[in-house]
Amino acid sequence: MTTPDRTEEEYATIAAAQRRTARRHSRIRNLSMQVGVLVVVIGVWIVAAQNEWVTPLLLPKFSAVLDAFEAGLIQGQWWPHIGITMQETALGFVIGVALGLIVGALFAFVKPLHTAFYPYVIALMSFPKIAIAPLLIVAFGYDLTPKVIIATMLAFFPVMTSATAGLGEVNPDELNLMKAMGASKLDELRYLRIPNAMSYVFPSLDVALIGALLGAVAAELIGAQGGLGYVLSQGQAYGDVAGMYGVLILLAILGALMHTVITLVRRLLPMSVVPKSENK
Repeated sequence: MTTPDRTEEEYATIAAAQRRTARRHSRIRNLSMQVGVLVVVIGVWIVAAQNEWVTPLLLPKFSAVLDAFEAGLIQGQWWPHIGITMQETALGFVIGVALGLIVGALFAFVKPLHTAFYPYVIALMSFPKIAIAPLLIVAFGYDLTPKVIIATMLAFFPVMTSATAGLGEVNPDELNLMKAMGASKLDELRYLRIPNAMSYVFPSLDVALIGALLGAVAAELIGAQGGLGYVLSQGQAYGDVAGMYGVLILLAILGALMHTVITLVRRLLPMSVVPKSENK
């Protein structure tokens, strides 16, 4: 009587092992492709710069960029500026996400607010945020405040729109079922709307975090006394093209690390709050 059960368990174990192997092979294949693209890009860069196919003012030698990267990162010249930019990014991200969740919830649950203000909020999303950076610098000076405001704005919008959609656009059949079972508004919020909203919000956190970083750096380019954007502006002023490329590479690395952090956090979440495309 137990043989069929044992056979089913064996099949399930084999199928699970095959899925793990397939995922591992897929990750190795994807990583190989990404490394291959990077090698090709660096190779083309080295050849193009060596033969001056592009002016050195636009494409410096790769070795010069590595020297600038070593001086800035390994020898520590950029670390104080990294700290400033990361502080602005973190503050902008936290404030932007908090405000996005609050405003998104208000828009989802208070329909008159959604009707009256949501079109204007969407219109503000298309407004170039960096255009108000000079005004903020005039108002608040060259300290953290203008950069945090720009970073907050870029983190706010994706989270706000995702929270509004996730809390407001639930499956009507599931909602009717909960009402038929006598679920309270609190149960509806806890077991239906919040899990549904999280599947919208968590993907937007990736965009919000990168947006906060870009907003902080862009504001630093306008006017700052420190930060990676300040290093870029100094490189432009002194014609240090290799140093500018080094900072850009560092920003790309920081962005990739932030994306990795958000991805790892998602994997630690219950399956119900992860987008279906990531559950496969």
